[in-house]
Amino acid sequence: MGLSMITTRPLRAPRPARRHARGLTLVELMVSLVIGLLIVIAMSALFVGSTRSRREVELSADVIESGRYAVDVLSRELSQAGFYGSLVPPSGSTWTAASACSTDETTWADSLMIHAFGWNSAPAASDADPSCLARKAGTDAIFVQRASTCAVGEANCEAENANYAYIQVSECGTEYSALATPYVVARGTSASFTLQSNACNGTLAAKRKLIRRIYYISTDNKLNYMDVQASGAQTPVTLVENVEQMQIEYAVATATSSGTAQSFTSTPTSADWPNVVGARIWILARSTDASTTAGAATSFEMGDYTGTNAVAFSAAATNPKRRVYSTYVPFTTPKSAKEAF
Repeated sequence: MGLSMITTRPLRAPRPARRHARGLTLVELMVSLVIGLLIVIAMSALFVGSTRSRREVELSADVIESGRYAVDVLSRELSQAGFYGSLVPPSGSTWTAASACSTDETTWADSLMIHAFGWNSAPAASDADPSCLARKAGTDAIFVQRASTCAVGEANCEAENANYAYIQVSECGTEYSALATPYVVARGTSASFTLQSNACNGTLAAKRKLIRRIYYISTDNKLNYMDVQASGAQTPVTLVENVEQMQIEYAVATATSSGTAQSFTSTPTSADWPNVVGARIWILARSTDASTTAGAATSFEMGDYTGTNAVAFSAAATNPKRRVYSTYVPFTTPKSAKEAF
């Protein structure tokens, strides 16, 4: 029996079923683009809104920082008005508004009882500035004088300067009562400083710098102070920027009031100034940049500016944020001196 030839073929894997490739239709592509565009728009709006809100918060913080700091620094500075060490200022003075700019030590010594003096602004009329002052129109300014809280030679106290004025008060009881003026006001290094300490043994009493300082708003909206010394008006120092307005009322106490004010006025008389025991202060601060939410017209009542005469700002798309801060500052030493009687 013959063998038949058997031929074999290699086995092949079955072919997968062919799938028809299918792309996006034009409608689907357009729907996807629209959805993506809406998401981008929503995210952009959210980002813009968040940025704008953050910016407004920053502007508000800017105003708060300027206003609160201005009130704080004025409170610290003005509260020391009338401090002359152990001296009780004598009565009587030839003080005039021009005395604030004087460089004459005799005038200074004669006017120590005027520890504070102000230049008022009012809707109807304002006080004229003294020769050394150029304040922003419509704002108040205040002059204070006092002795430094540190004595020459103490640690961290500035060195004596021949161009500055100093005050020395006798601390020796017998010497104090025997002298018509138990104090000396003169330039640094003067030979006039011969008063004794409380040891009454020839040791010299402390000598303190006499600070004569004007606080005011400059024409570029800054709260400044300027010292007036024996060499003349010094370079102004900026305390706070973006302060547009300052108004001041003075607390006046009679000689028998035990330091309690009987009245407040923005225009004390010549007889009132020695009896001023404090000041009520209004500060109007503004933001550095314009706000998108402060475009409407607005007004603020401050001191003499009330009712129809309030400090007003017209509507504008570029208005900054503004806020008023107010405080009362007692003049510690003059108030305490009255309370002692």
